Parts: sequence; structure tokens; C-alpha cells
Amino acid sequence: MMKTILCVLFLSWPLLFSRVLGNTPDKVNSLVLDLFSNYDKRTRPVKDQNSVLKIDVSLYLSIINSVDEVQEKLTTTGFLWITWVDENLTWDGMSKDVHGLYLRQNDIWKPDLVLKNGFTKFHEMGGDFYYIYIGSGGDVLWKPYEVFETRCSIDITYFPYDKQKCDIVFIVWSYSVIEVSITKSSKGIDFYEFEENSVWTVLDTYSKVQSDKYESEIIFSIELQRKPKYYVLNMILPVMCLSLLAMLVFLIPVDAGEKMSYSITVFLSFAVFLSIISDGLPVNSESTAILSLYLIVQLGTGTFILVVSAVQLRLHHRKNSNMSQIFIKLVKFERFLKCKSRPGCRGKISASNKDEEQRDVTMVKEAIEEDKKEEPAPQIEWCDVTSAIDFFSFIIIGVANISITCYLFNTIISH
Repeated sequence: MMKTILCVLFLSWPLLFSRVLGNTPDKVNSLVLDLFSNYDKRTRPVKDQNSVLKIDVSLYLSIINSVDEVQEKLTTTGFLWITWVDENLTWDGMSKDVHGLYLRQNDIWKPDLVLKNGFTKFHEMGGDFYYIYIGSGGDVLWKPYEVFETRCSIDITYFPYDKQKCDIVFIVWSYSVIEVSITKSSKGIDFYEFEENSVWTVLDTYSKVQSDKYESEIIFSIELQRKPKYYVLNMILPVMCLSLLAMLVFLIPVDAGEKMSYSITVFLSFAVFLSIISDGLPVNSESTAILSLYLIVQLGTGTFILVVSAVQLRLHHRKNSNMSQIFIKLVKFERFLKCKSRPGCRGKISASNKDEEQRDVTMVKEAIEEDKKEEPAPQIEWCDVTSAIDFFSFIIIGVANISITCYLFNTIISH
């Protein structure tokens, strides 16, 4: 029994030692009539009209809707947290038994904040059905919920690893800085039930209040980073695979009869793929994406491979035995490199280093003596020339392709 009594007392002590507010609709209505009997929302709510009304503006983000690279537009959804003191709406909360009121936003004076860099025309922020909270000390809290469309300078140089900094600027339009001034942003940019965007990630946010001798404004800055996974899997990797396939044309012998058809097929596939992914690339004339230049280079490489393949077929079917010294030296240089990569191509190699040095000297002397001969070596044919072209083209284009690709990723990722 004693335990039951103690339990009841413990649960009911807040009711025993606290005052229950007994405000009724009649009390609230009477208070509203008293407050608005001499209230005029057309005048600034300060007793001394020569003083400055200070307001606090913060931004709560809910959604990053989109970033339009063509129109350079950032679309966000959220609401402003605006507070100020209305000296004409104060009362004694204890005697009136009312400590706060909710009134429609059009019933009282409020600052006319507008988007300085917005796309839409100036309009009244919030809706007629929005309510404003007013405390007994005149503290006013206004939370207009809006879809903000603002201008944002877009730099797509490092697409798809680009970062964008966008500003949302609000300005007090009708009043000068000596009448209404934005003095601080206590909360800066905060998040309210924020939903992640599928393309952009919010890296950082900050706010800045600045004033000149005419007007006061607040700048909310949002730093965004593009999520690159989609573009890497659907653009960059397919292009790299196609560039690899284009290089394989130099591994197909000219006698196979499929060299030209293969190079044309790969080139057309590359061209069709470029026309498809061009819709996914951001359109902007102010800056050019490095990825776009990379695609142009790959298209030029495919064109070069096609031209080399056509020239090879022309040389391969030549019947004239007269051969330029350029082709002869090209074939000799190819054989020299292949021989260097295969140590046993000129006979059995001894384990002695002296024998190796002697053999290298002998090879150099033989090469010099062969170069002194006026007539070309009779064993070199046009099929050897085309084989040498395949060898050097595969090495040169392969090294160039790897170097360009590494430069691309190193530049756009580590910027």
C-alpha cells in the first residue's frame, strides 16, 4: 500500500507544483484586439523610427532538386528561419495568461526579402495561409517555405568529378541598410528532413552577411560535388574498351582480308557510341570538359588507325620491287628490336659477359657494313613493310592512349 502511494505521488508531482495555463479563446481574442487596435503593418515595428531594425536570417535545406548546366540554374527546396523583434506587439504574458500567438503572415509587418540572383520575378515569400509566431516580448519567428531557383555559375572542366559552388543571395529590397539590416545568421545553413540528391552530394555549406551603404544582404553558399559512378560506368569505361579494340587492328595480318572491315566496324561503333553519350555530357560554352576533349582525341585516333590500315593494304598489294630507303630502315629497325627482345635470335648466348660484349660489337659492325651497301637487302618484301607498320603503330598508339588516359584521370580526379 505504501509503495502505491509513493508511486502516485512521484507521477503527479509535476501537476502539484506547476501552474496550469488556463488561456481560453476569449483571452486570446481579447489580446489580439488589444494588440491590433493601434497597429499598422505599413510602418517599421520600432518605437524609434530613426533606429535600425535588425533581423536574423538562416536557411534550412530539404532537397537539392537539380543543377541545370545549360541554364546555369540551381533549384533547391527549403525554408528560411527569420527572426526579429516587433516592438509594437508586446504584452505581459503573466497577466494576460498568453505567452505566444500564431497569426497569419499578412496580418503583421515583415521584411521584404527577395532573391537577388533568382530566376523568378519578385513575389511575396510564403503563402497567405502561412502563420507567424509572436512571443509576448515581441519576438517574431517567420518560416516561409519555398522552391528557390537561383543562378549558379557552372564549371564543367573536370566533369564528371567536378565541384560546383552555388550562392543563394537574399536582399532586403524596399528598405535601406539604416532602416532594416541583416545582422547575423545564427543557424547559417541547416538541414530539415534532408533528402540526398541522386547526382549531387553536399560537401560544405556556409553563410555570410554583408552590407554596403545602401542595402543589406545575406549569402548562403553551397558546395556540391557530382557523383561520378554513373558516368564512369556508362561513358568512360566503354570508350576505353572501344579504344582498346581499335588498337587490336594492328594484330590482324594483312593477308587475313579482315583488317579493313574490322577497323571500319570499330570506327563506326565508336562514332555511334559518341552520338549516344553526347546527350549525357553537360552543354556549356563557357568551359569545356576534359572528357569531351578526350572523346575527340579518341575519335581522331580511330580516324588515324583507319587511314593507316588503308595505306597498309595499298602497300601490301604493290608489285613494284623498288622500295624506298625509309621502308627498308623501318623493317631493319623492327627486326633489330625483335632480336633484342629475343636473345637467342643470333645464336646461342654464352654465360660470359665478355662474350656478350664481343657479340654486341660484332653486331654493330655488321649493321654498319650492311648500311654501307648501296643495294637494299633482297629478302625485304612489302609484306615485311606492312608487318613493321603494324608493330610500330601498335606500340606508338598504345603508349599514347595509355598516357592520355592516365593524364585524364589524374587531372580530373586530383584537381
